[in-house]
Amino acid sequence: MTFDPQSDDGAARGVYSGWWVAAGGFVMAFYAWGVGFYGHGLYMVVLGRSTGWPVSMLSSVVAGFWLANVAASLVLGRIADRFGARPAVVYGALAMAAGCFALAAFEAGFFRARWQLFAIFALMGSAYPGLAAMAVSAALVPWFKRRLGLALGIALTGASAGGAVMPPLMEWLSARYGFGPAMTGIGATLVLCVLPVALFLVRPPVAREAARELGPAAAPAARDKRSPARILGDFRFWLILSACSLSLGAQVGFLMHQIPLLQGPLGLSGATFAVSIAALSAAAGRFVLGALSGRFSLPVLAAGCYLVQALGLLLLLAGGPPALLFIASGIAGFVIGCIVMLPPLLLVDSFGQDGYGTAYGVTAASMFSMAGLATAAGGWLFDATGAYVWPLLGLTGLHLLAGLLVLWHGRRQRSREARL
Repeated sequence: MTFDPQSDDGAARGVYSGWWVAAGGFVMAFYAWGVGFYGHGLYMVVLGRSTGWPVSMLSSVVAGFWLANVAASLVLGRIADRFGARPAVVYGALAMAAGCFALAAFEAGFFRARWQLFAIFALMGSAYPGLAAMAVSAALVPWFKRRLGLALGIALTGASAGGAVMPPLMEWLSARYGFGPAMTGIGATLVLCVLPVALFLVRPPVAREAARELGPAAAPAARDKRSPARILGDFRFWLILSACSLSLGAQVGFLMHQIPLLQGPLGLSGATFAVSIAALSAAAGRFVLGALSGRFSLPVLAAGCYLVQALGLLLLLAGGPPALLFIASGIAGFVIGCIVMLPPLLLVDSFGQDGYGTAYGVTAASMFSMAGLATAAGGWLFDATGAYVWPLLGLTGLHLLAGLLVLWHGRRQRSREARL
């Protein structure tokens, strides 16, 4: 008798174990984005006040965070291919928590040299792929095929929750207890919450479990094996990599400067609230993409996401009353999660799951390089001009170019499918 994962017999077997992995991914994403992504704007403000260092220098420190992702993504992606996602998640939790403790020590005066701050952010940057989209998607890809978009949407909603909760929480804790104690407490909770996820939830499926979602093709002998070298030699891969790098670079460049950008017209509390609006809006956008990803062309959806964020950036550039700035943050934020989800979806849609960890690791290395460059360039342009006009225009241009490249990929993908 053939097992049908959609049959009543399949439903009677209980909750599919892959959803527990997605729940664990939610916790990972909560801390990855809450501490290692959305927190940077607050770190720049707090460290700028305590050190007096210019925005360009602090932007370069944050750029170091993203550049550290380059080497870490390559290494952790290869580890995920060979040993599964668990070792990457364990490292990510321990290293990110150590970075939180080190920031607390820096604020307390134990560290004061600029190179030490670079080292702290580099440590946190090396941890980020072990908690964020690389590790989350590597944990989910073996469990899902048809519903990968939905599973990623559920797991990466943790990113929106982290962005909505962490910046205001860190700002409140810092005001009440001091920045150092706040970061110490956050680092401790990170370890206590993420390590159990890594040890008990992040694991590959056994054959019978995988069959519920993947069907008979889940058997290793039935899959068309693609080596990482074959994927990296395909021009479609480089179109995906280029489009995703430009779009994520533009997004990170905006988010790393969102609080400094909005602090003037909105105040620090208002700026952190705008970050929360963007993060909550991202939760809705992520589920919209998850629902549409199985019905419409992924390259077309990707181009649409890039255009939506470009519109939000242009509205922020136009300025206006606080309500308009909050709306613009919500529009730009609506596709934050989508832009993070799209690289795994595009790669799996084009090449399948074999060699995924390495392929995503290379893609992530390029994305994080662009994120670091965009963040640093935004700081340099701000210091040179005294305003965020040119940084926002540049980030908008990156999104438009990314849209053209991903549509080119879609055209090549359709041509290839027509020949098969």
